[in-house]
Amino acid sequence: MHRPPIALALASLLTACARPAPAQPPATGSAPPPTSPTARDAVGAEVLAAMDATVDPCVDFYRHACGGWLANTPRPPHQSAYGRWSELTERNDLVLRDILEDAARGDGDPRLGTVWRACIDEAAHERAGVTPIAPELAKIERVKDEASLWQVVGELHRDLFLGSGPLFNLIPVADARDPDRWVMTMLQGGTGLPGREFYVAPGHAALRAEYRRHVAQMLGFLGAAPAAAQAQAARVVAFEGELAAHMMSPADLRDVTKTYNPVGVAGLQALDRATPWPRYFAALGYPNFGADLQLTTPGFFAALGPLVRRTEAATLRAYLRWHTVHAMAAYLSPAIVEADFAFTRALTGAQSLAPRWQRCVDEINANLGTLVGQAFVARQFAGASKATAAAMIDRVQQAFAAGLPTLAWMDPDTRARALEKLGAVDDQIGHPARWRDFSGLKVTEGEHLRNVTALYRFELAHYYDRIGGPVDRSEWQLPPAMVNAIYDRGGNAMLFAAGVLQPPYFGVDRPMALNFGGIGTVMGHELVHGFDDSGRRFDGRGVLREWWSPAAVQRFTARTACVEAAYGEIEVLPGLKLDGKQTLGENIADLGGLKVAHAAWRAWRRERPAPPAIDGLDDDQLFFLGYAQVWCTHITDETLRLIVATDFHSPPEQRVNVPLAHLPAFWDAYRCEPGTPMRAGPDACEVW
Repeated sequence: MHRPPIALALASLLTACARPAPAQPPATGSAPPPTSPTARDAVGAEVLAAMDATVDPCVDFYRHACGGWLANTPRPPHQSAYGRWSELTERNDLVLRDILEDAARGDGDPRLGTVWRACIDEAAHERAGVTPIAPELAKIERVKDEASLWQVVGELHRDLFLGSGPLFNLIPVADARDPDRWVMTMLQGGTGLPGREFYVAPGHAALRAEYRRHVAQMLGFLGAAPAAAQAQAARVVAFEGELAAHMMSPADLRDVTKTYNPVGVAGLQALDRATPWPRYFAALGYPNFGADLQLTTPGFFAALGPLVRRTEAATLRAYLRWHTVHAMAAYLSPAIVEADFAFTRALTGAQSLAPRWQRCVDEINANLGTLVGQAFVARQFAGASKATAAAMIDRVQQAFAAGLPTLAWMDPDTRARALEKLGAVDDQIGHPARWRDFSGLKVTEGEHLRNVTALYRFELAHYYDRIGGPVDRSEWQLPPAMVNAIYDRGGNAMLFAAGVLQPPYFGVDRPMALNFGGIGTVMGHELVHGFDDSGRRFDGRGVLREWWSPAAVQRFTARTACVEAAYGEIEVLPGLKLDGKQTLGENIADLGGLKVAHAAWRAWRRERPAPPAIDGLDDDQLFFLGYAQVWCTHITDETLRLIVATDFHSPPEQRVNVPLAHLPAFWDAYRCEPGTPMRAGPDACEVW
């Protein structure tokens, strides 16, 4: 539970259901219920309280919309980034805690109650120390040479690491050229720092030193004397640095043509004949992947075997011990938990651990989300919620279709194929239509780590057994209570969890201007991902192929170059600029999603009488405030640096101000004059 489960790691890659393309844009759907004056007044007070009206909206709309919230909402010490989505997550967590406590008292799924009781038992964790990982540590001591290393790595990947572990990562995906078939994909990995530049860049020297101290401290819990632990830590970090030297950058990893390499096991072996890959796959329990194996970064795997062979066995053992205690730290004694968090503090700026109950809720939601999500949906996503969200998605898709003829860079044939893909998008709202069967999962009273490993083995069989088989496009890929939404390229599907279909993003009793500004822009964002610089390479069935005309590709690329340059010039901290290439796909989705959601809102609004203004704010302005205020966020400098280095998204402030500054409808709503910071003018970028 300490690491993200396969279902979350693959959320944007796995396939989902596609529907036949309609001849016309999607139907409007049922009308949402009207907002009562009382509810509108209450929400209006919330919006006004979050604002700072002293800040000119045409100078800094983020501060104008969020200044009140930023001034009056402290960042909890256990959070390094705390925003409106964090507040929603906390509210959802309280509901989940009630569900789990009910289960622990016998009112609910007994497995949830068993897992919950074991997780929150602090005294049991204290008594356990490092004993729960003793079997894995004993396995690691068997590493004497290359053959024994690969045997042990296979066993560790099978039992503890579920897709993300020592040396590399291993996850199932739908084949990009044949999205109805599951294949296994191997990805670069095996490092403890967030990215390769953390091992070499001069600006990260202090963090590297802190990381070495941290690795030594954690190895000390396993019995290493201080001097020996420090020496081992130095060798471990150096080894990880060599792994990182062969990794692709985050920006290059976004190129779906570079990372699609269906070589099969034979092709993997051909990269380095000496590596005993059959021994690894046999230890994993899956010796016969055959042709159903892909690599994202062949260069990394070509270098991996030679690197292992020139590394001493003692260093490899220390490396495996470190990754084992780090991955399992959350399930060991409180002293180990606190020591593990110490490096998180240095990396992110968070000052304390979250309460144990909250950590347990988050772990269970991430790993047993479908199981606990059924009760959450019954409590929090009833009535007209699903119908209202479906009607909004239809409006957003209609607005996207209506906007295509206005794009001068699109030729008629490419536009027609884009409409076909739009019509095939599958909208999955709130929760799965069919709940997954967990009847085969067995858990044990009072043994938290044993439950974790049982779940890992259960999940590994669920995902790995399907390799080479057909994809079920209806399978749900998000915990229903999670504050998240995704677009799945291979399935051409959008998923909106019930956890995010809550205020401030959405509510059936909230003004629709705020709903469209909140969840409507999320809907537009996910839809545009199907047509960003990566998503556009997949057709309506999720097949990776070129389906645009060469001229359209050339003109599209010119438009995206504008976006890359605009974001690449932004300095978020002194001397720290955004990477416009790394964040390009998300920025395209932000720009296009805002525009499409606003057009959908305008179309919905034209059909209804105007509601009364809120403190002089018309509904168009309320839409833009709804968009900005879901991004109000406190963030530490450490986490901001981490986002810039590793994240595909821009930071929250830039996700507000940049798309708005490039949208003429915003300029009109706030009467921003040419030359003001929130009006990009002739330099405005438009892709979708």
